[in-house]
Amino acid sequence: MPVTLNRIAKEGANGPAMMPIIQGVGRAGIEISALLRGAVFRGALGVAGSENVQGEQQQKIDILSDEIFLDEMRSTGHVCAVGSEEQEELLMIDEYSHSDWVVLVDPLDGSSNLDIDGPVGTIFSVVKRKTASSEMPHVSDTLQSGREVVAAGYVLFGPSLMLVCSVGEGVHGYTFNPNSARFELSHPDMSIPATGGYYSVNESNADKWLDGMGSKLEALKESSGLGMRYVGSMVADMHRTLLKGGIFLYPADEKNSTGKLRLLYEAIPMGYLIENAGGKASCSADLAILDVEPEGLHQRVPVYLGSTSAVEKLLG
Repeated sequence: MPVTLNRIAKEGANGPAMMPIIQGVGRAGIEISALLRGAVFRGALGVAGSENVQGEQQQKIDILSDEIFLDEMRSTGHVCAVGSEEQEELLMIDEYSHSDWVVLVDPLDGSSNLDIDGPVGTIFSVVKRKTASSEMPHVSDTLQSGREVVAAGYVLFGPSLMLVCSVGEGVHGYTFNPNSARFELSHPDMSIPATGGYYSVNESNADKWLDGMGSKLEALKESSGLGMRYVGSMVADMHRTLLKGGIFLYPADEKNSTGKLRLLYEAIPMGYLIENAGGKASCSADLAILDVEPEGLHQRVPVYLGSTSAVEKLLG
């Protein structure tokens, strides 16, 4: 019999509590995938005419995906609040405000790729609330370092629909089987290759990177022989890095001096996966992503994710 998401309940101390939440992520992924397939016919592509909290133009499908994800987290009955990249404030789930778990999500990473039918994804992580269950959840419940994360993963909307996740007991990939209408284990015990692979970065900004990162990347390319691949969706680029090896980077630059990617919604979930797959996740040579203490819902950091050898060669 195929192994399904039910397996998560058998994975370590947190598996039983995380299974219904990750199953909810899977249901959201199925719904968002259907939305993406029909978006061009429903007039759901293009900008929505509004900006998110970061001042970025929201795509119509960003808003719809955000709504789908929140509804599925509510349906689990185990989530008290959701922090979303698309929302300025923490979203409370009033009917389950006593529950233990808070989910953080980038509901549709890389949505600008949709106009050219490119791959996109959803990124998520789960933390246990710090406030008492008798109180309403508070934003402070989300401000936990990556060392406090109990589960994280992503959904990749590509030629197949994949859910990759970890509850701290390895990283496993599940592919949606349309014949059985369920996610089935396809990539057990994913481990990032120690050598080889590719580097993924938007090099058009190299002359604006801080900390001499342009020169450091040139030195890495010469010493490692890594090829270059870049999609522009973190989920797609990180999926390749996890399977093929190498490094994904998004350095700070003159415009984004503290970094571009969001700590809670992108850096920590991907850092959690990479470390659980045997790689390294850093903000700098002496600071691991998972050791950063968050100060706000939408904090940004530089990101370097990949094999230990590639990250250490780059950062020195």
